[in-house]
Amino acid sequence: MELRQLKYFTCLYEEGSVTRAAQRLNIVQPALSMQISKLEEELGQALFERTSKGMIPTEAGEQAYRLFMPLLGELLEARQTLIHRNGEISGRINAGLIASAANQALASTLAYFVEHHPNVDLQVSYGYSQNLIDRVLAGDLDFAVINQAFQQERLNRIDLVDEELLVATGAANRLRVPAPVPLAALGGMKLVLPSRLHGLRIVIDQALAALGLEVTPHLELDDLTVIESFLRRSDYVSVLPATVLRQGLEEGALRGYPLDRPGLTRRMVCVHDSRRPLTPAAHLFVDIIGKTLATGLNAIHFYKEGASQDPDHELG
Repeated sequence: MELRQLKYFTCLYEEGSVTRAAQRLNIVQPALSMQISKLEEELGQALFERTSKGMIPTEAGEQAYRLFMPLLGELLEARQTLIHRNGEISGRINAGLIASAANQALASTLAYFVEHHPNVDLQVSYGYSQNLIDRVLAGDLDFAVINQAFQQERLNRIDLVDEELLVATGAANRLRVPAPVPLAALGGMKLVLPSRLHGLRIVIDQALAALGLEVTPHLELDDLTVIESFLRRSDYVSVLPATVLRQGLEEGALRGYPLDRPGLTRRMVCVHDSRRPLTPAAHLFVDIIGKTLATGLNAIHFYKEGASQDPDHELG
């Protein structure tokens, strides 16, 4: 039994199709079929039932998957550890990020990473949280940085940063409510928010629903940078992550107001398939982007309307 055969078997089990599994593994279909047949011959029983609808796992195939998956994960992790024992990081990373994480932290993370680890090839994709999760589970991405609101039992999660959401307006548009802003006051505001497809909107709606509140925006835009730019030129109000507002607050083009307790926060997390451990290179990249995101929060509290000006005060 070879490590290659275990990888081929688990991929075919997950995809249920020789065509899709071969594409995911980047091999030709006959090579995949041959290795599966060899594995079945060695085990003395069929692992799949070949049907017109695809490859259906047999009872033996179901049991083999349950037994092989933990072993495969441990073997791959052990191999990566031995390969990189000399301290040099190499390999390839396929990462997925929601746009707000990419806009805030990606450039500085990449600049540091490529300088210190030039032997790592990087590919970064953007997308909605759910789309990125689907690609992680399909094996297209090693990991994704998303909003916490999405749950999936096959994913391992690494918490990166908790970020306060602020009520945001253009500099000329002062709110006619006290700061901190009561959560109930959001319902009467001229709001621009992301659509319900967007992870941030899901975070906002879920948090408000838990308090028996609901908001209906006048305008929906899914690009947070476009919302930030739109606020500068309009009398609309939004609820955005603090770091998205950072530049506008520092320039004096935007105003940011804290929300009254319990407030709204989003947690950014890294997720990866529990069956495919992160490589040392991926672990390092995730650690750096997490620290970069956290660093971006440090100076923002000085620009919050109605917030403490105590230098030791941090976003909650």
